[in-house]
Amino acid sequence: MRIEISPHTFVHAVMAVLLTMLALRLARELSTVLLLIALSLLLAGVLSHFVARLERIGIGRGLASVLALLVAVLVIGGVLALVLPAVITQTSALIDNLPEITARAQRALAPYPTIYNAIQRQIEQIRRDPSELVTGVVRVGVDVLGGVVSAVLLLTLALYFLIDAERVRSAALRLTPARYRERVARTISGVGQVVRSYFIGQAIVSSIFATYTFILLTLLDVPYPAVLAALAFVLDAIPNVGATLATVVPALVALTVSPTTALIAVVAIQVYQQVENYLISPKILGGRLRIPPIATLIAILVGARLLGVLGVFVAIPIAGMLPVLERIWITGEPRAGP
Repeated sequence: MRIEISPHTFVHAVMAVLLTMLALRLARELSTVLLLIALSLLLAGVLSHFVARLERIGIGRGLASVLALLVAVLVIGGVLALVLPAVITQTSALIDNLPEITARAQRALAPYPTIYNAIQRQIEQIRRDPSELVTGVVRVGVDVLGGVVSAVLLLTLALYFLIDAERVRSAALRLTPARYRERVARTISGVGQVVRSYFIGQAIVSSIFATYTFILLTLLDVPYPAVLAALAFVLDAIPNVGATLATVVPALVALTVSPTTALIAVVAIQVYQQVENYLISPKILGGRLRIPPIATLIAILVGARLLGVLGVFVAIPIAGMLPVLERIWITGEPRAGP
């Protein structure tokens, strides 16, 4: 049996391979720029609802976009101004007091030498290199934003996307074949709603948990409550494993006070996690992210591999887009309206 490949087919295959390699190379070289654009799109998507509300009360699109972005910056800046000084001070104190904390932990864990030795090795590593206390979130954030210039670019891009949202949407639809245009339009609306709901809802849920953690640890007189509350805010956004980490870390620090304090902290945080899982999160997020647990784990693994810690956080709303795509493109969800 002979397999013949025409020169025309061979040329097309070679061109396809070369174009694919070129596209991959460009994506790798422009990864920072593409990520910056993606983040600005996410920010614009989150703020678009507020811009629409401002427009409904008579404010022009441009001014409404500027006001929405300004309010977001002021809110984030205000929160950071309130939290960061305490976090920085307590982190410095934590590093300075590591020997004393180690001694307290040794007395508390005297009946459990294996656990103590494992914790002591980690503490010694942190003592030698305090930068280990800085989470991957901060490092990735610094790499992505690249300082003040990248932050300004991010805000500027988000502003342009907010102002020209309709033109960008219309341009995307014009480039879409006519038979797919209606489904693409519904996909854009559905995906935007999912992303907006997730980020706003998760920010509220994480803020409630961080506030609860700070108050709890302050009442229990556990050291460094601001640091642990800031850590709880970040960990609470990580599905499946976040709740466990958010319990273990405060418990270890509370153990330096007394085993009873650590036990109370664990029980109180676990009780809150149940309330959050079955009452707060469903109420705030509204069940919009209906993702199977296995899909969540896969999304986390893929996101972490591609973008590090930042990928863990953006992977969940991206995975949340899959039900939207399934309803519109696979199961053929009927169009809304008459």
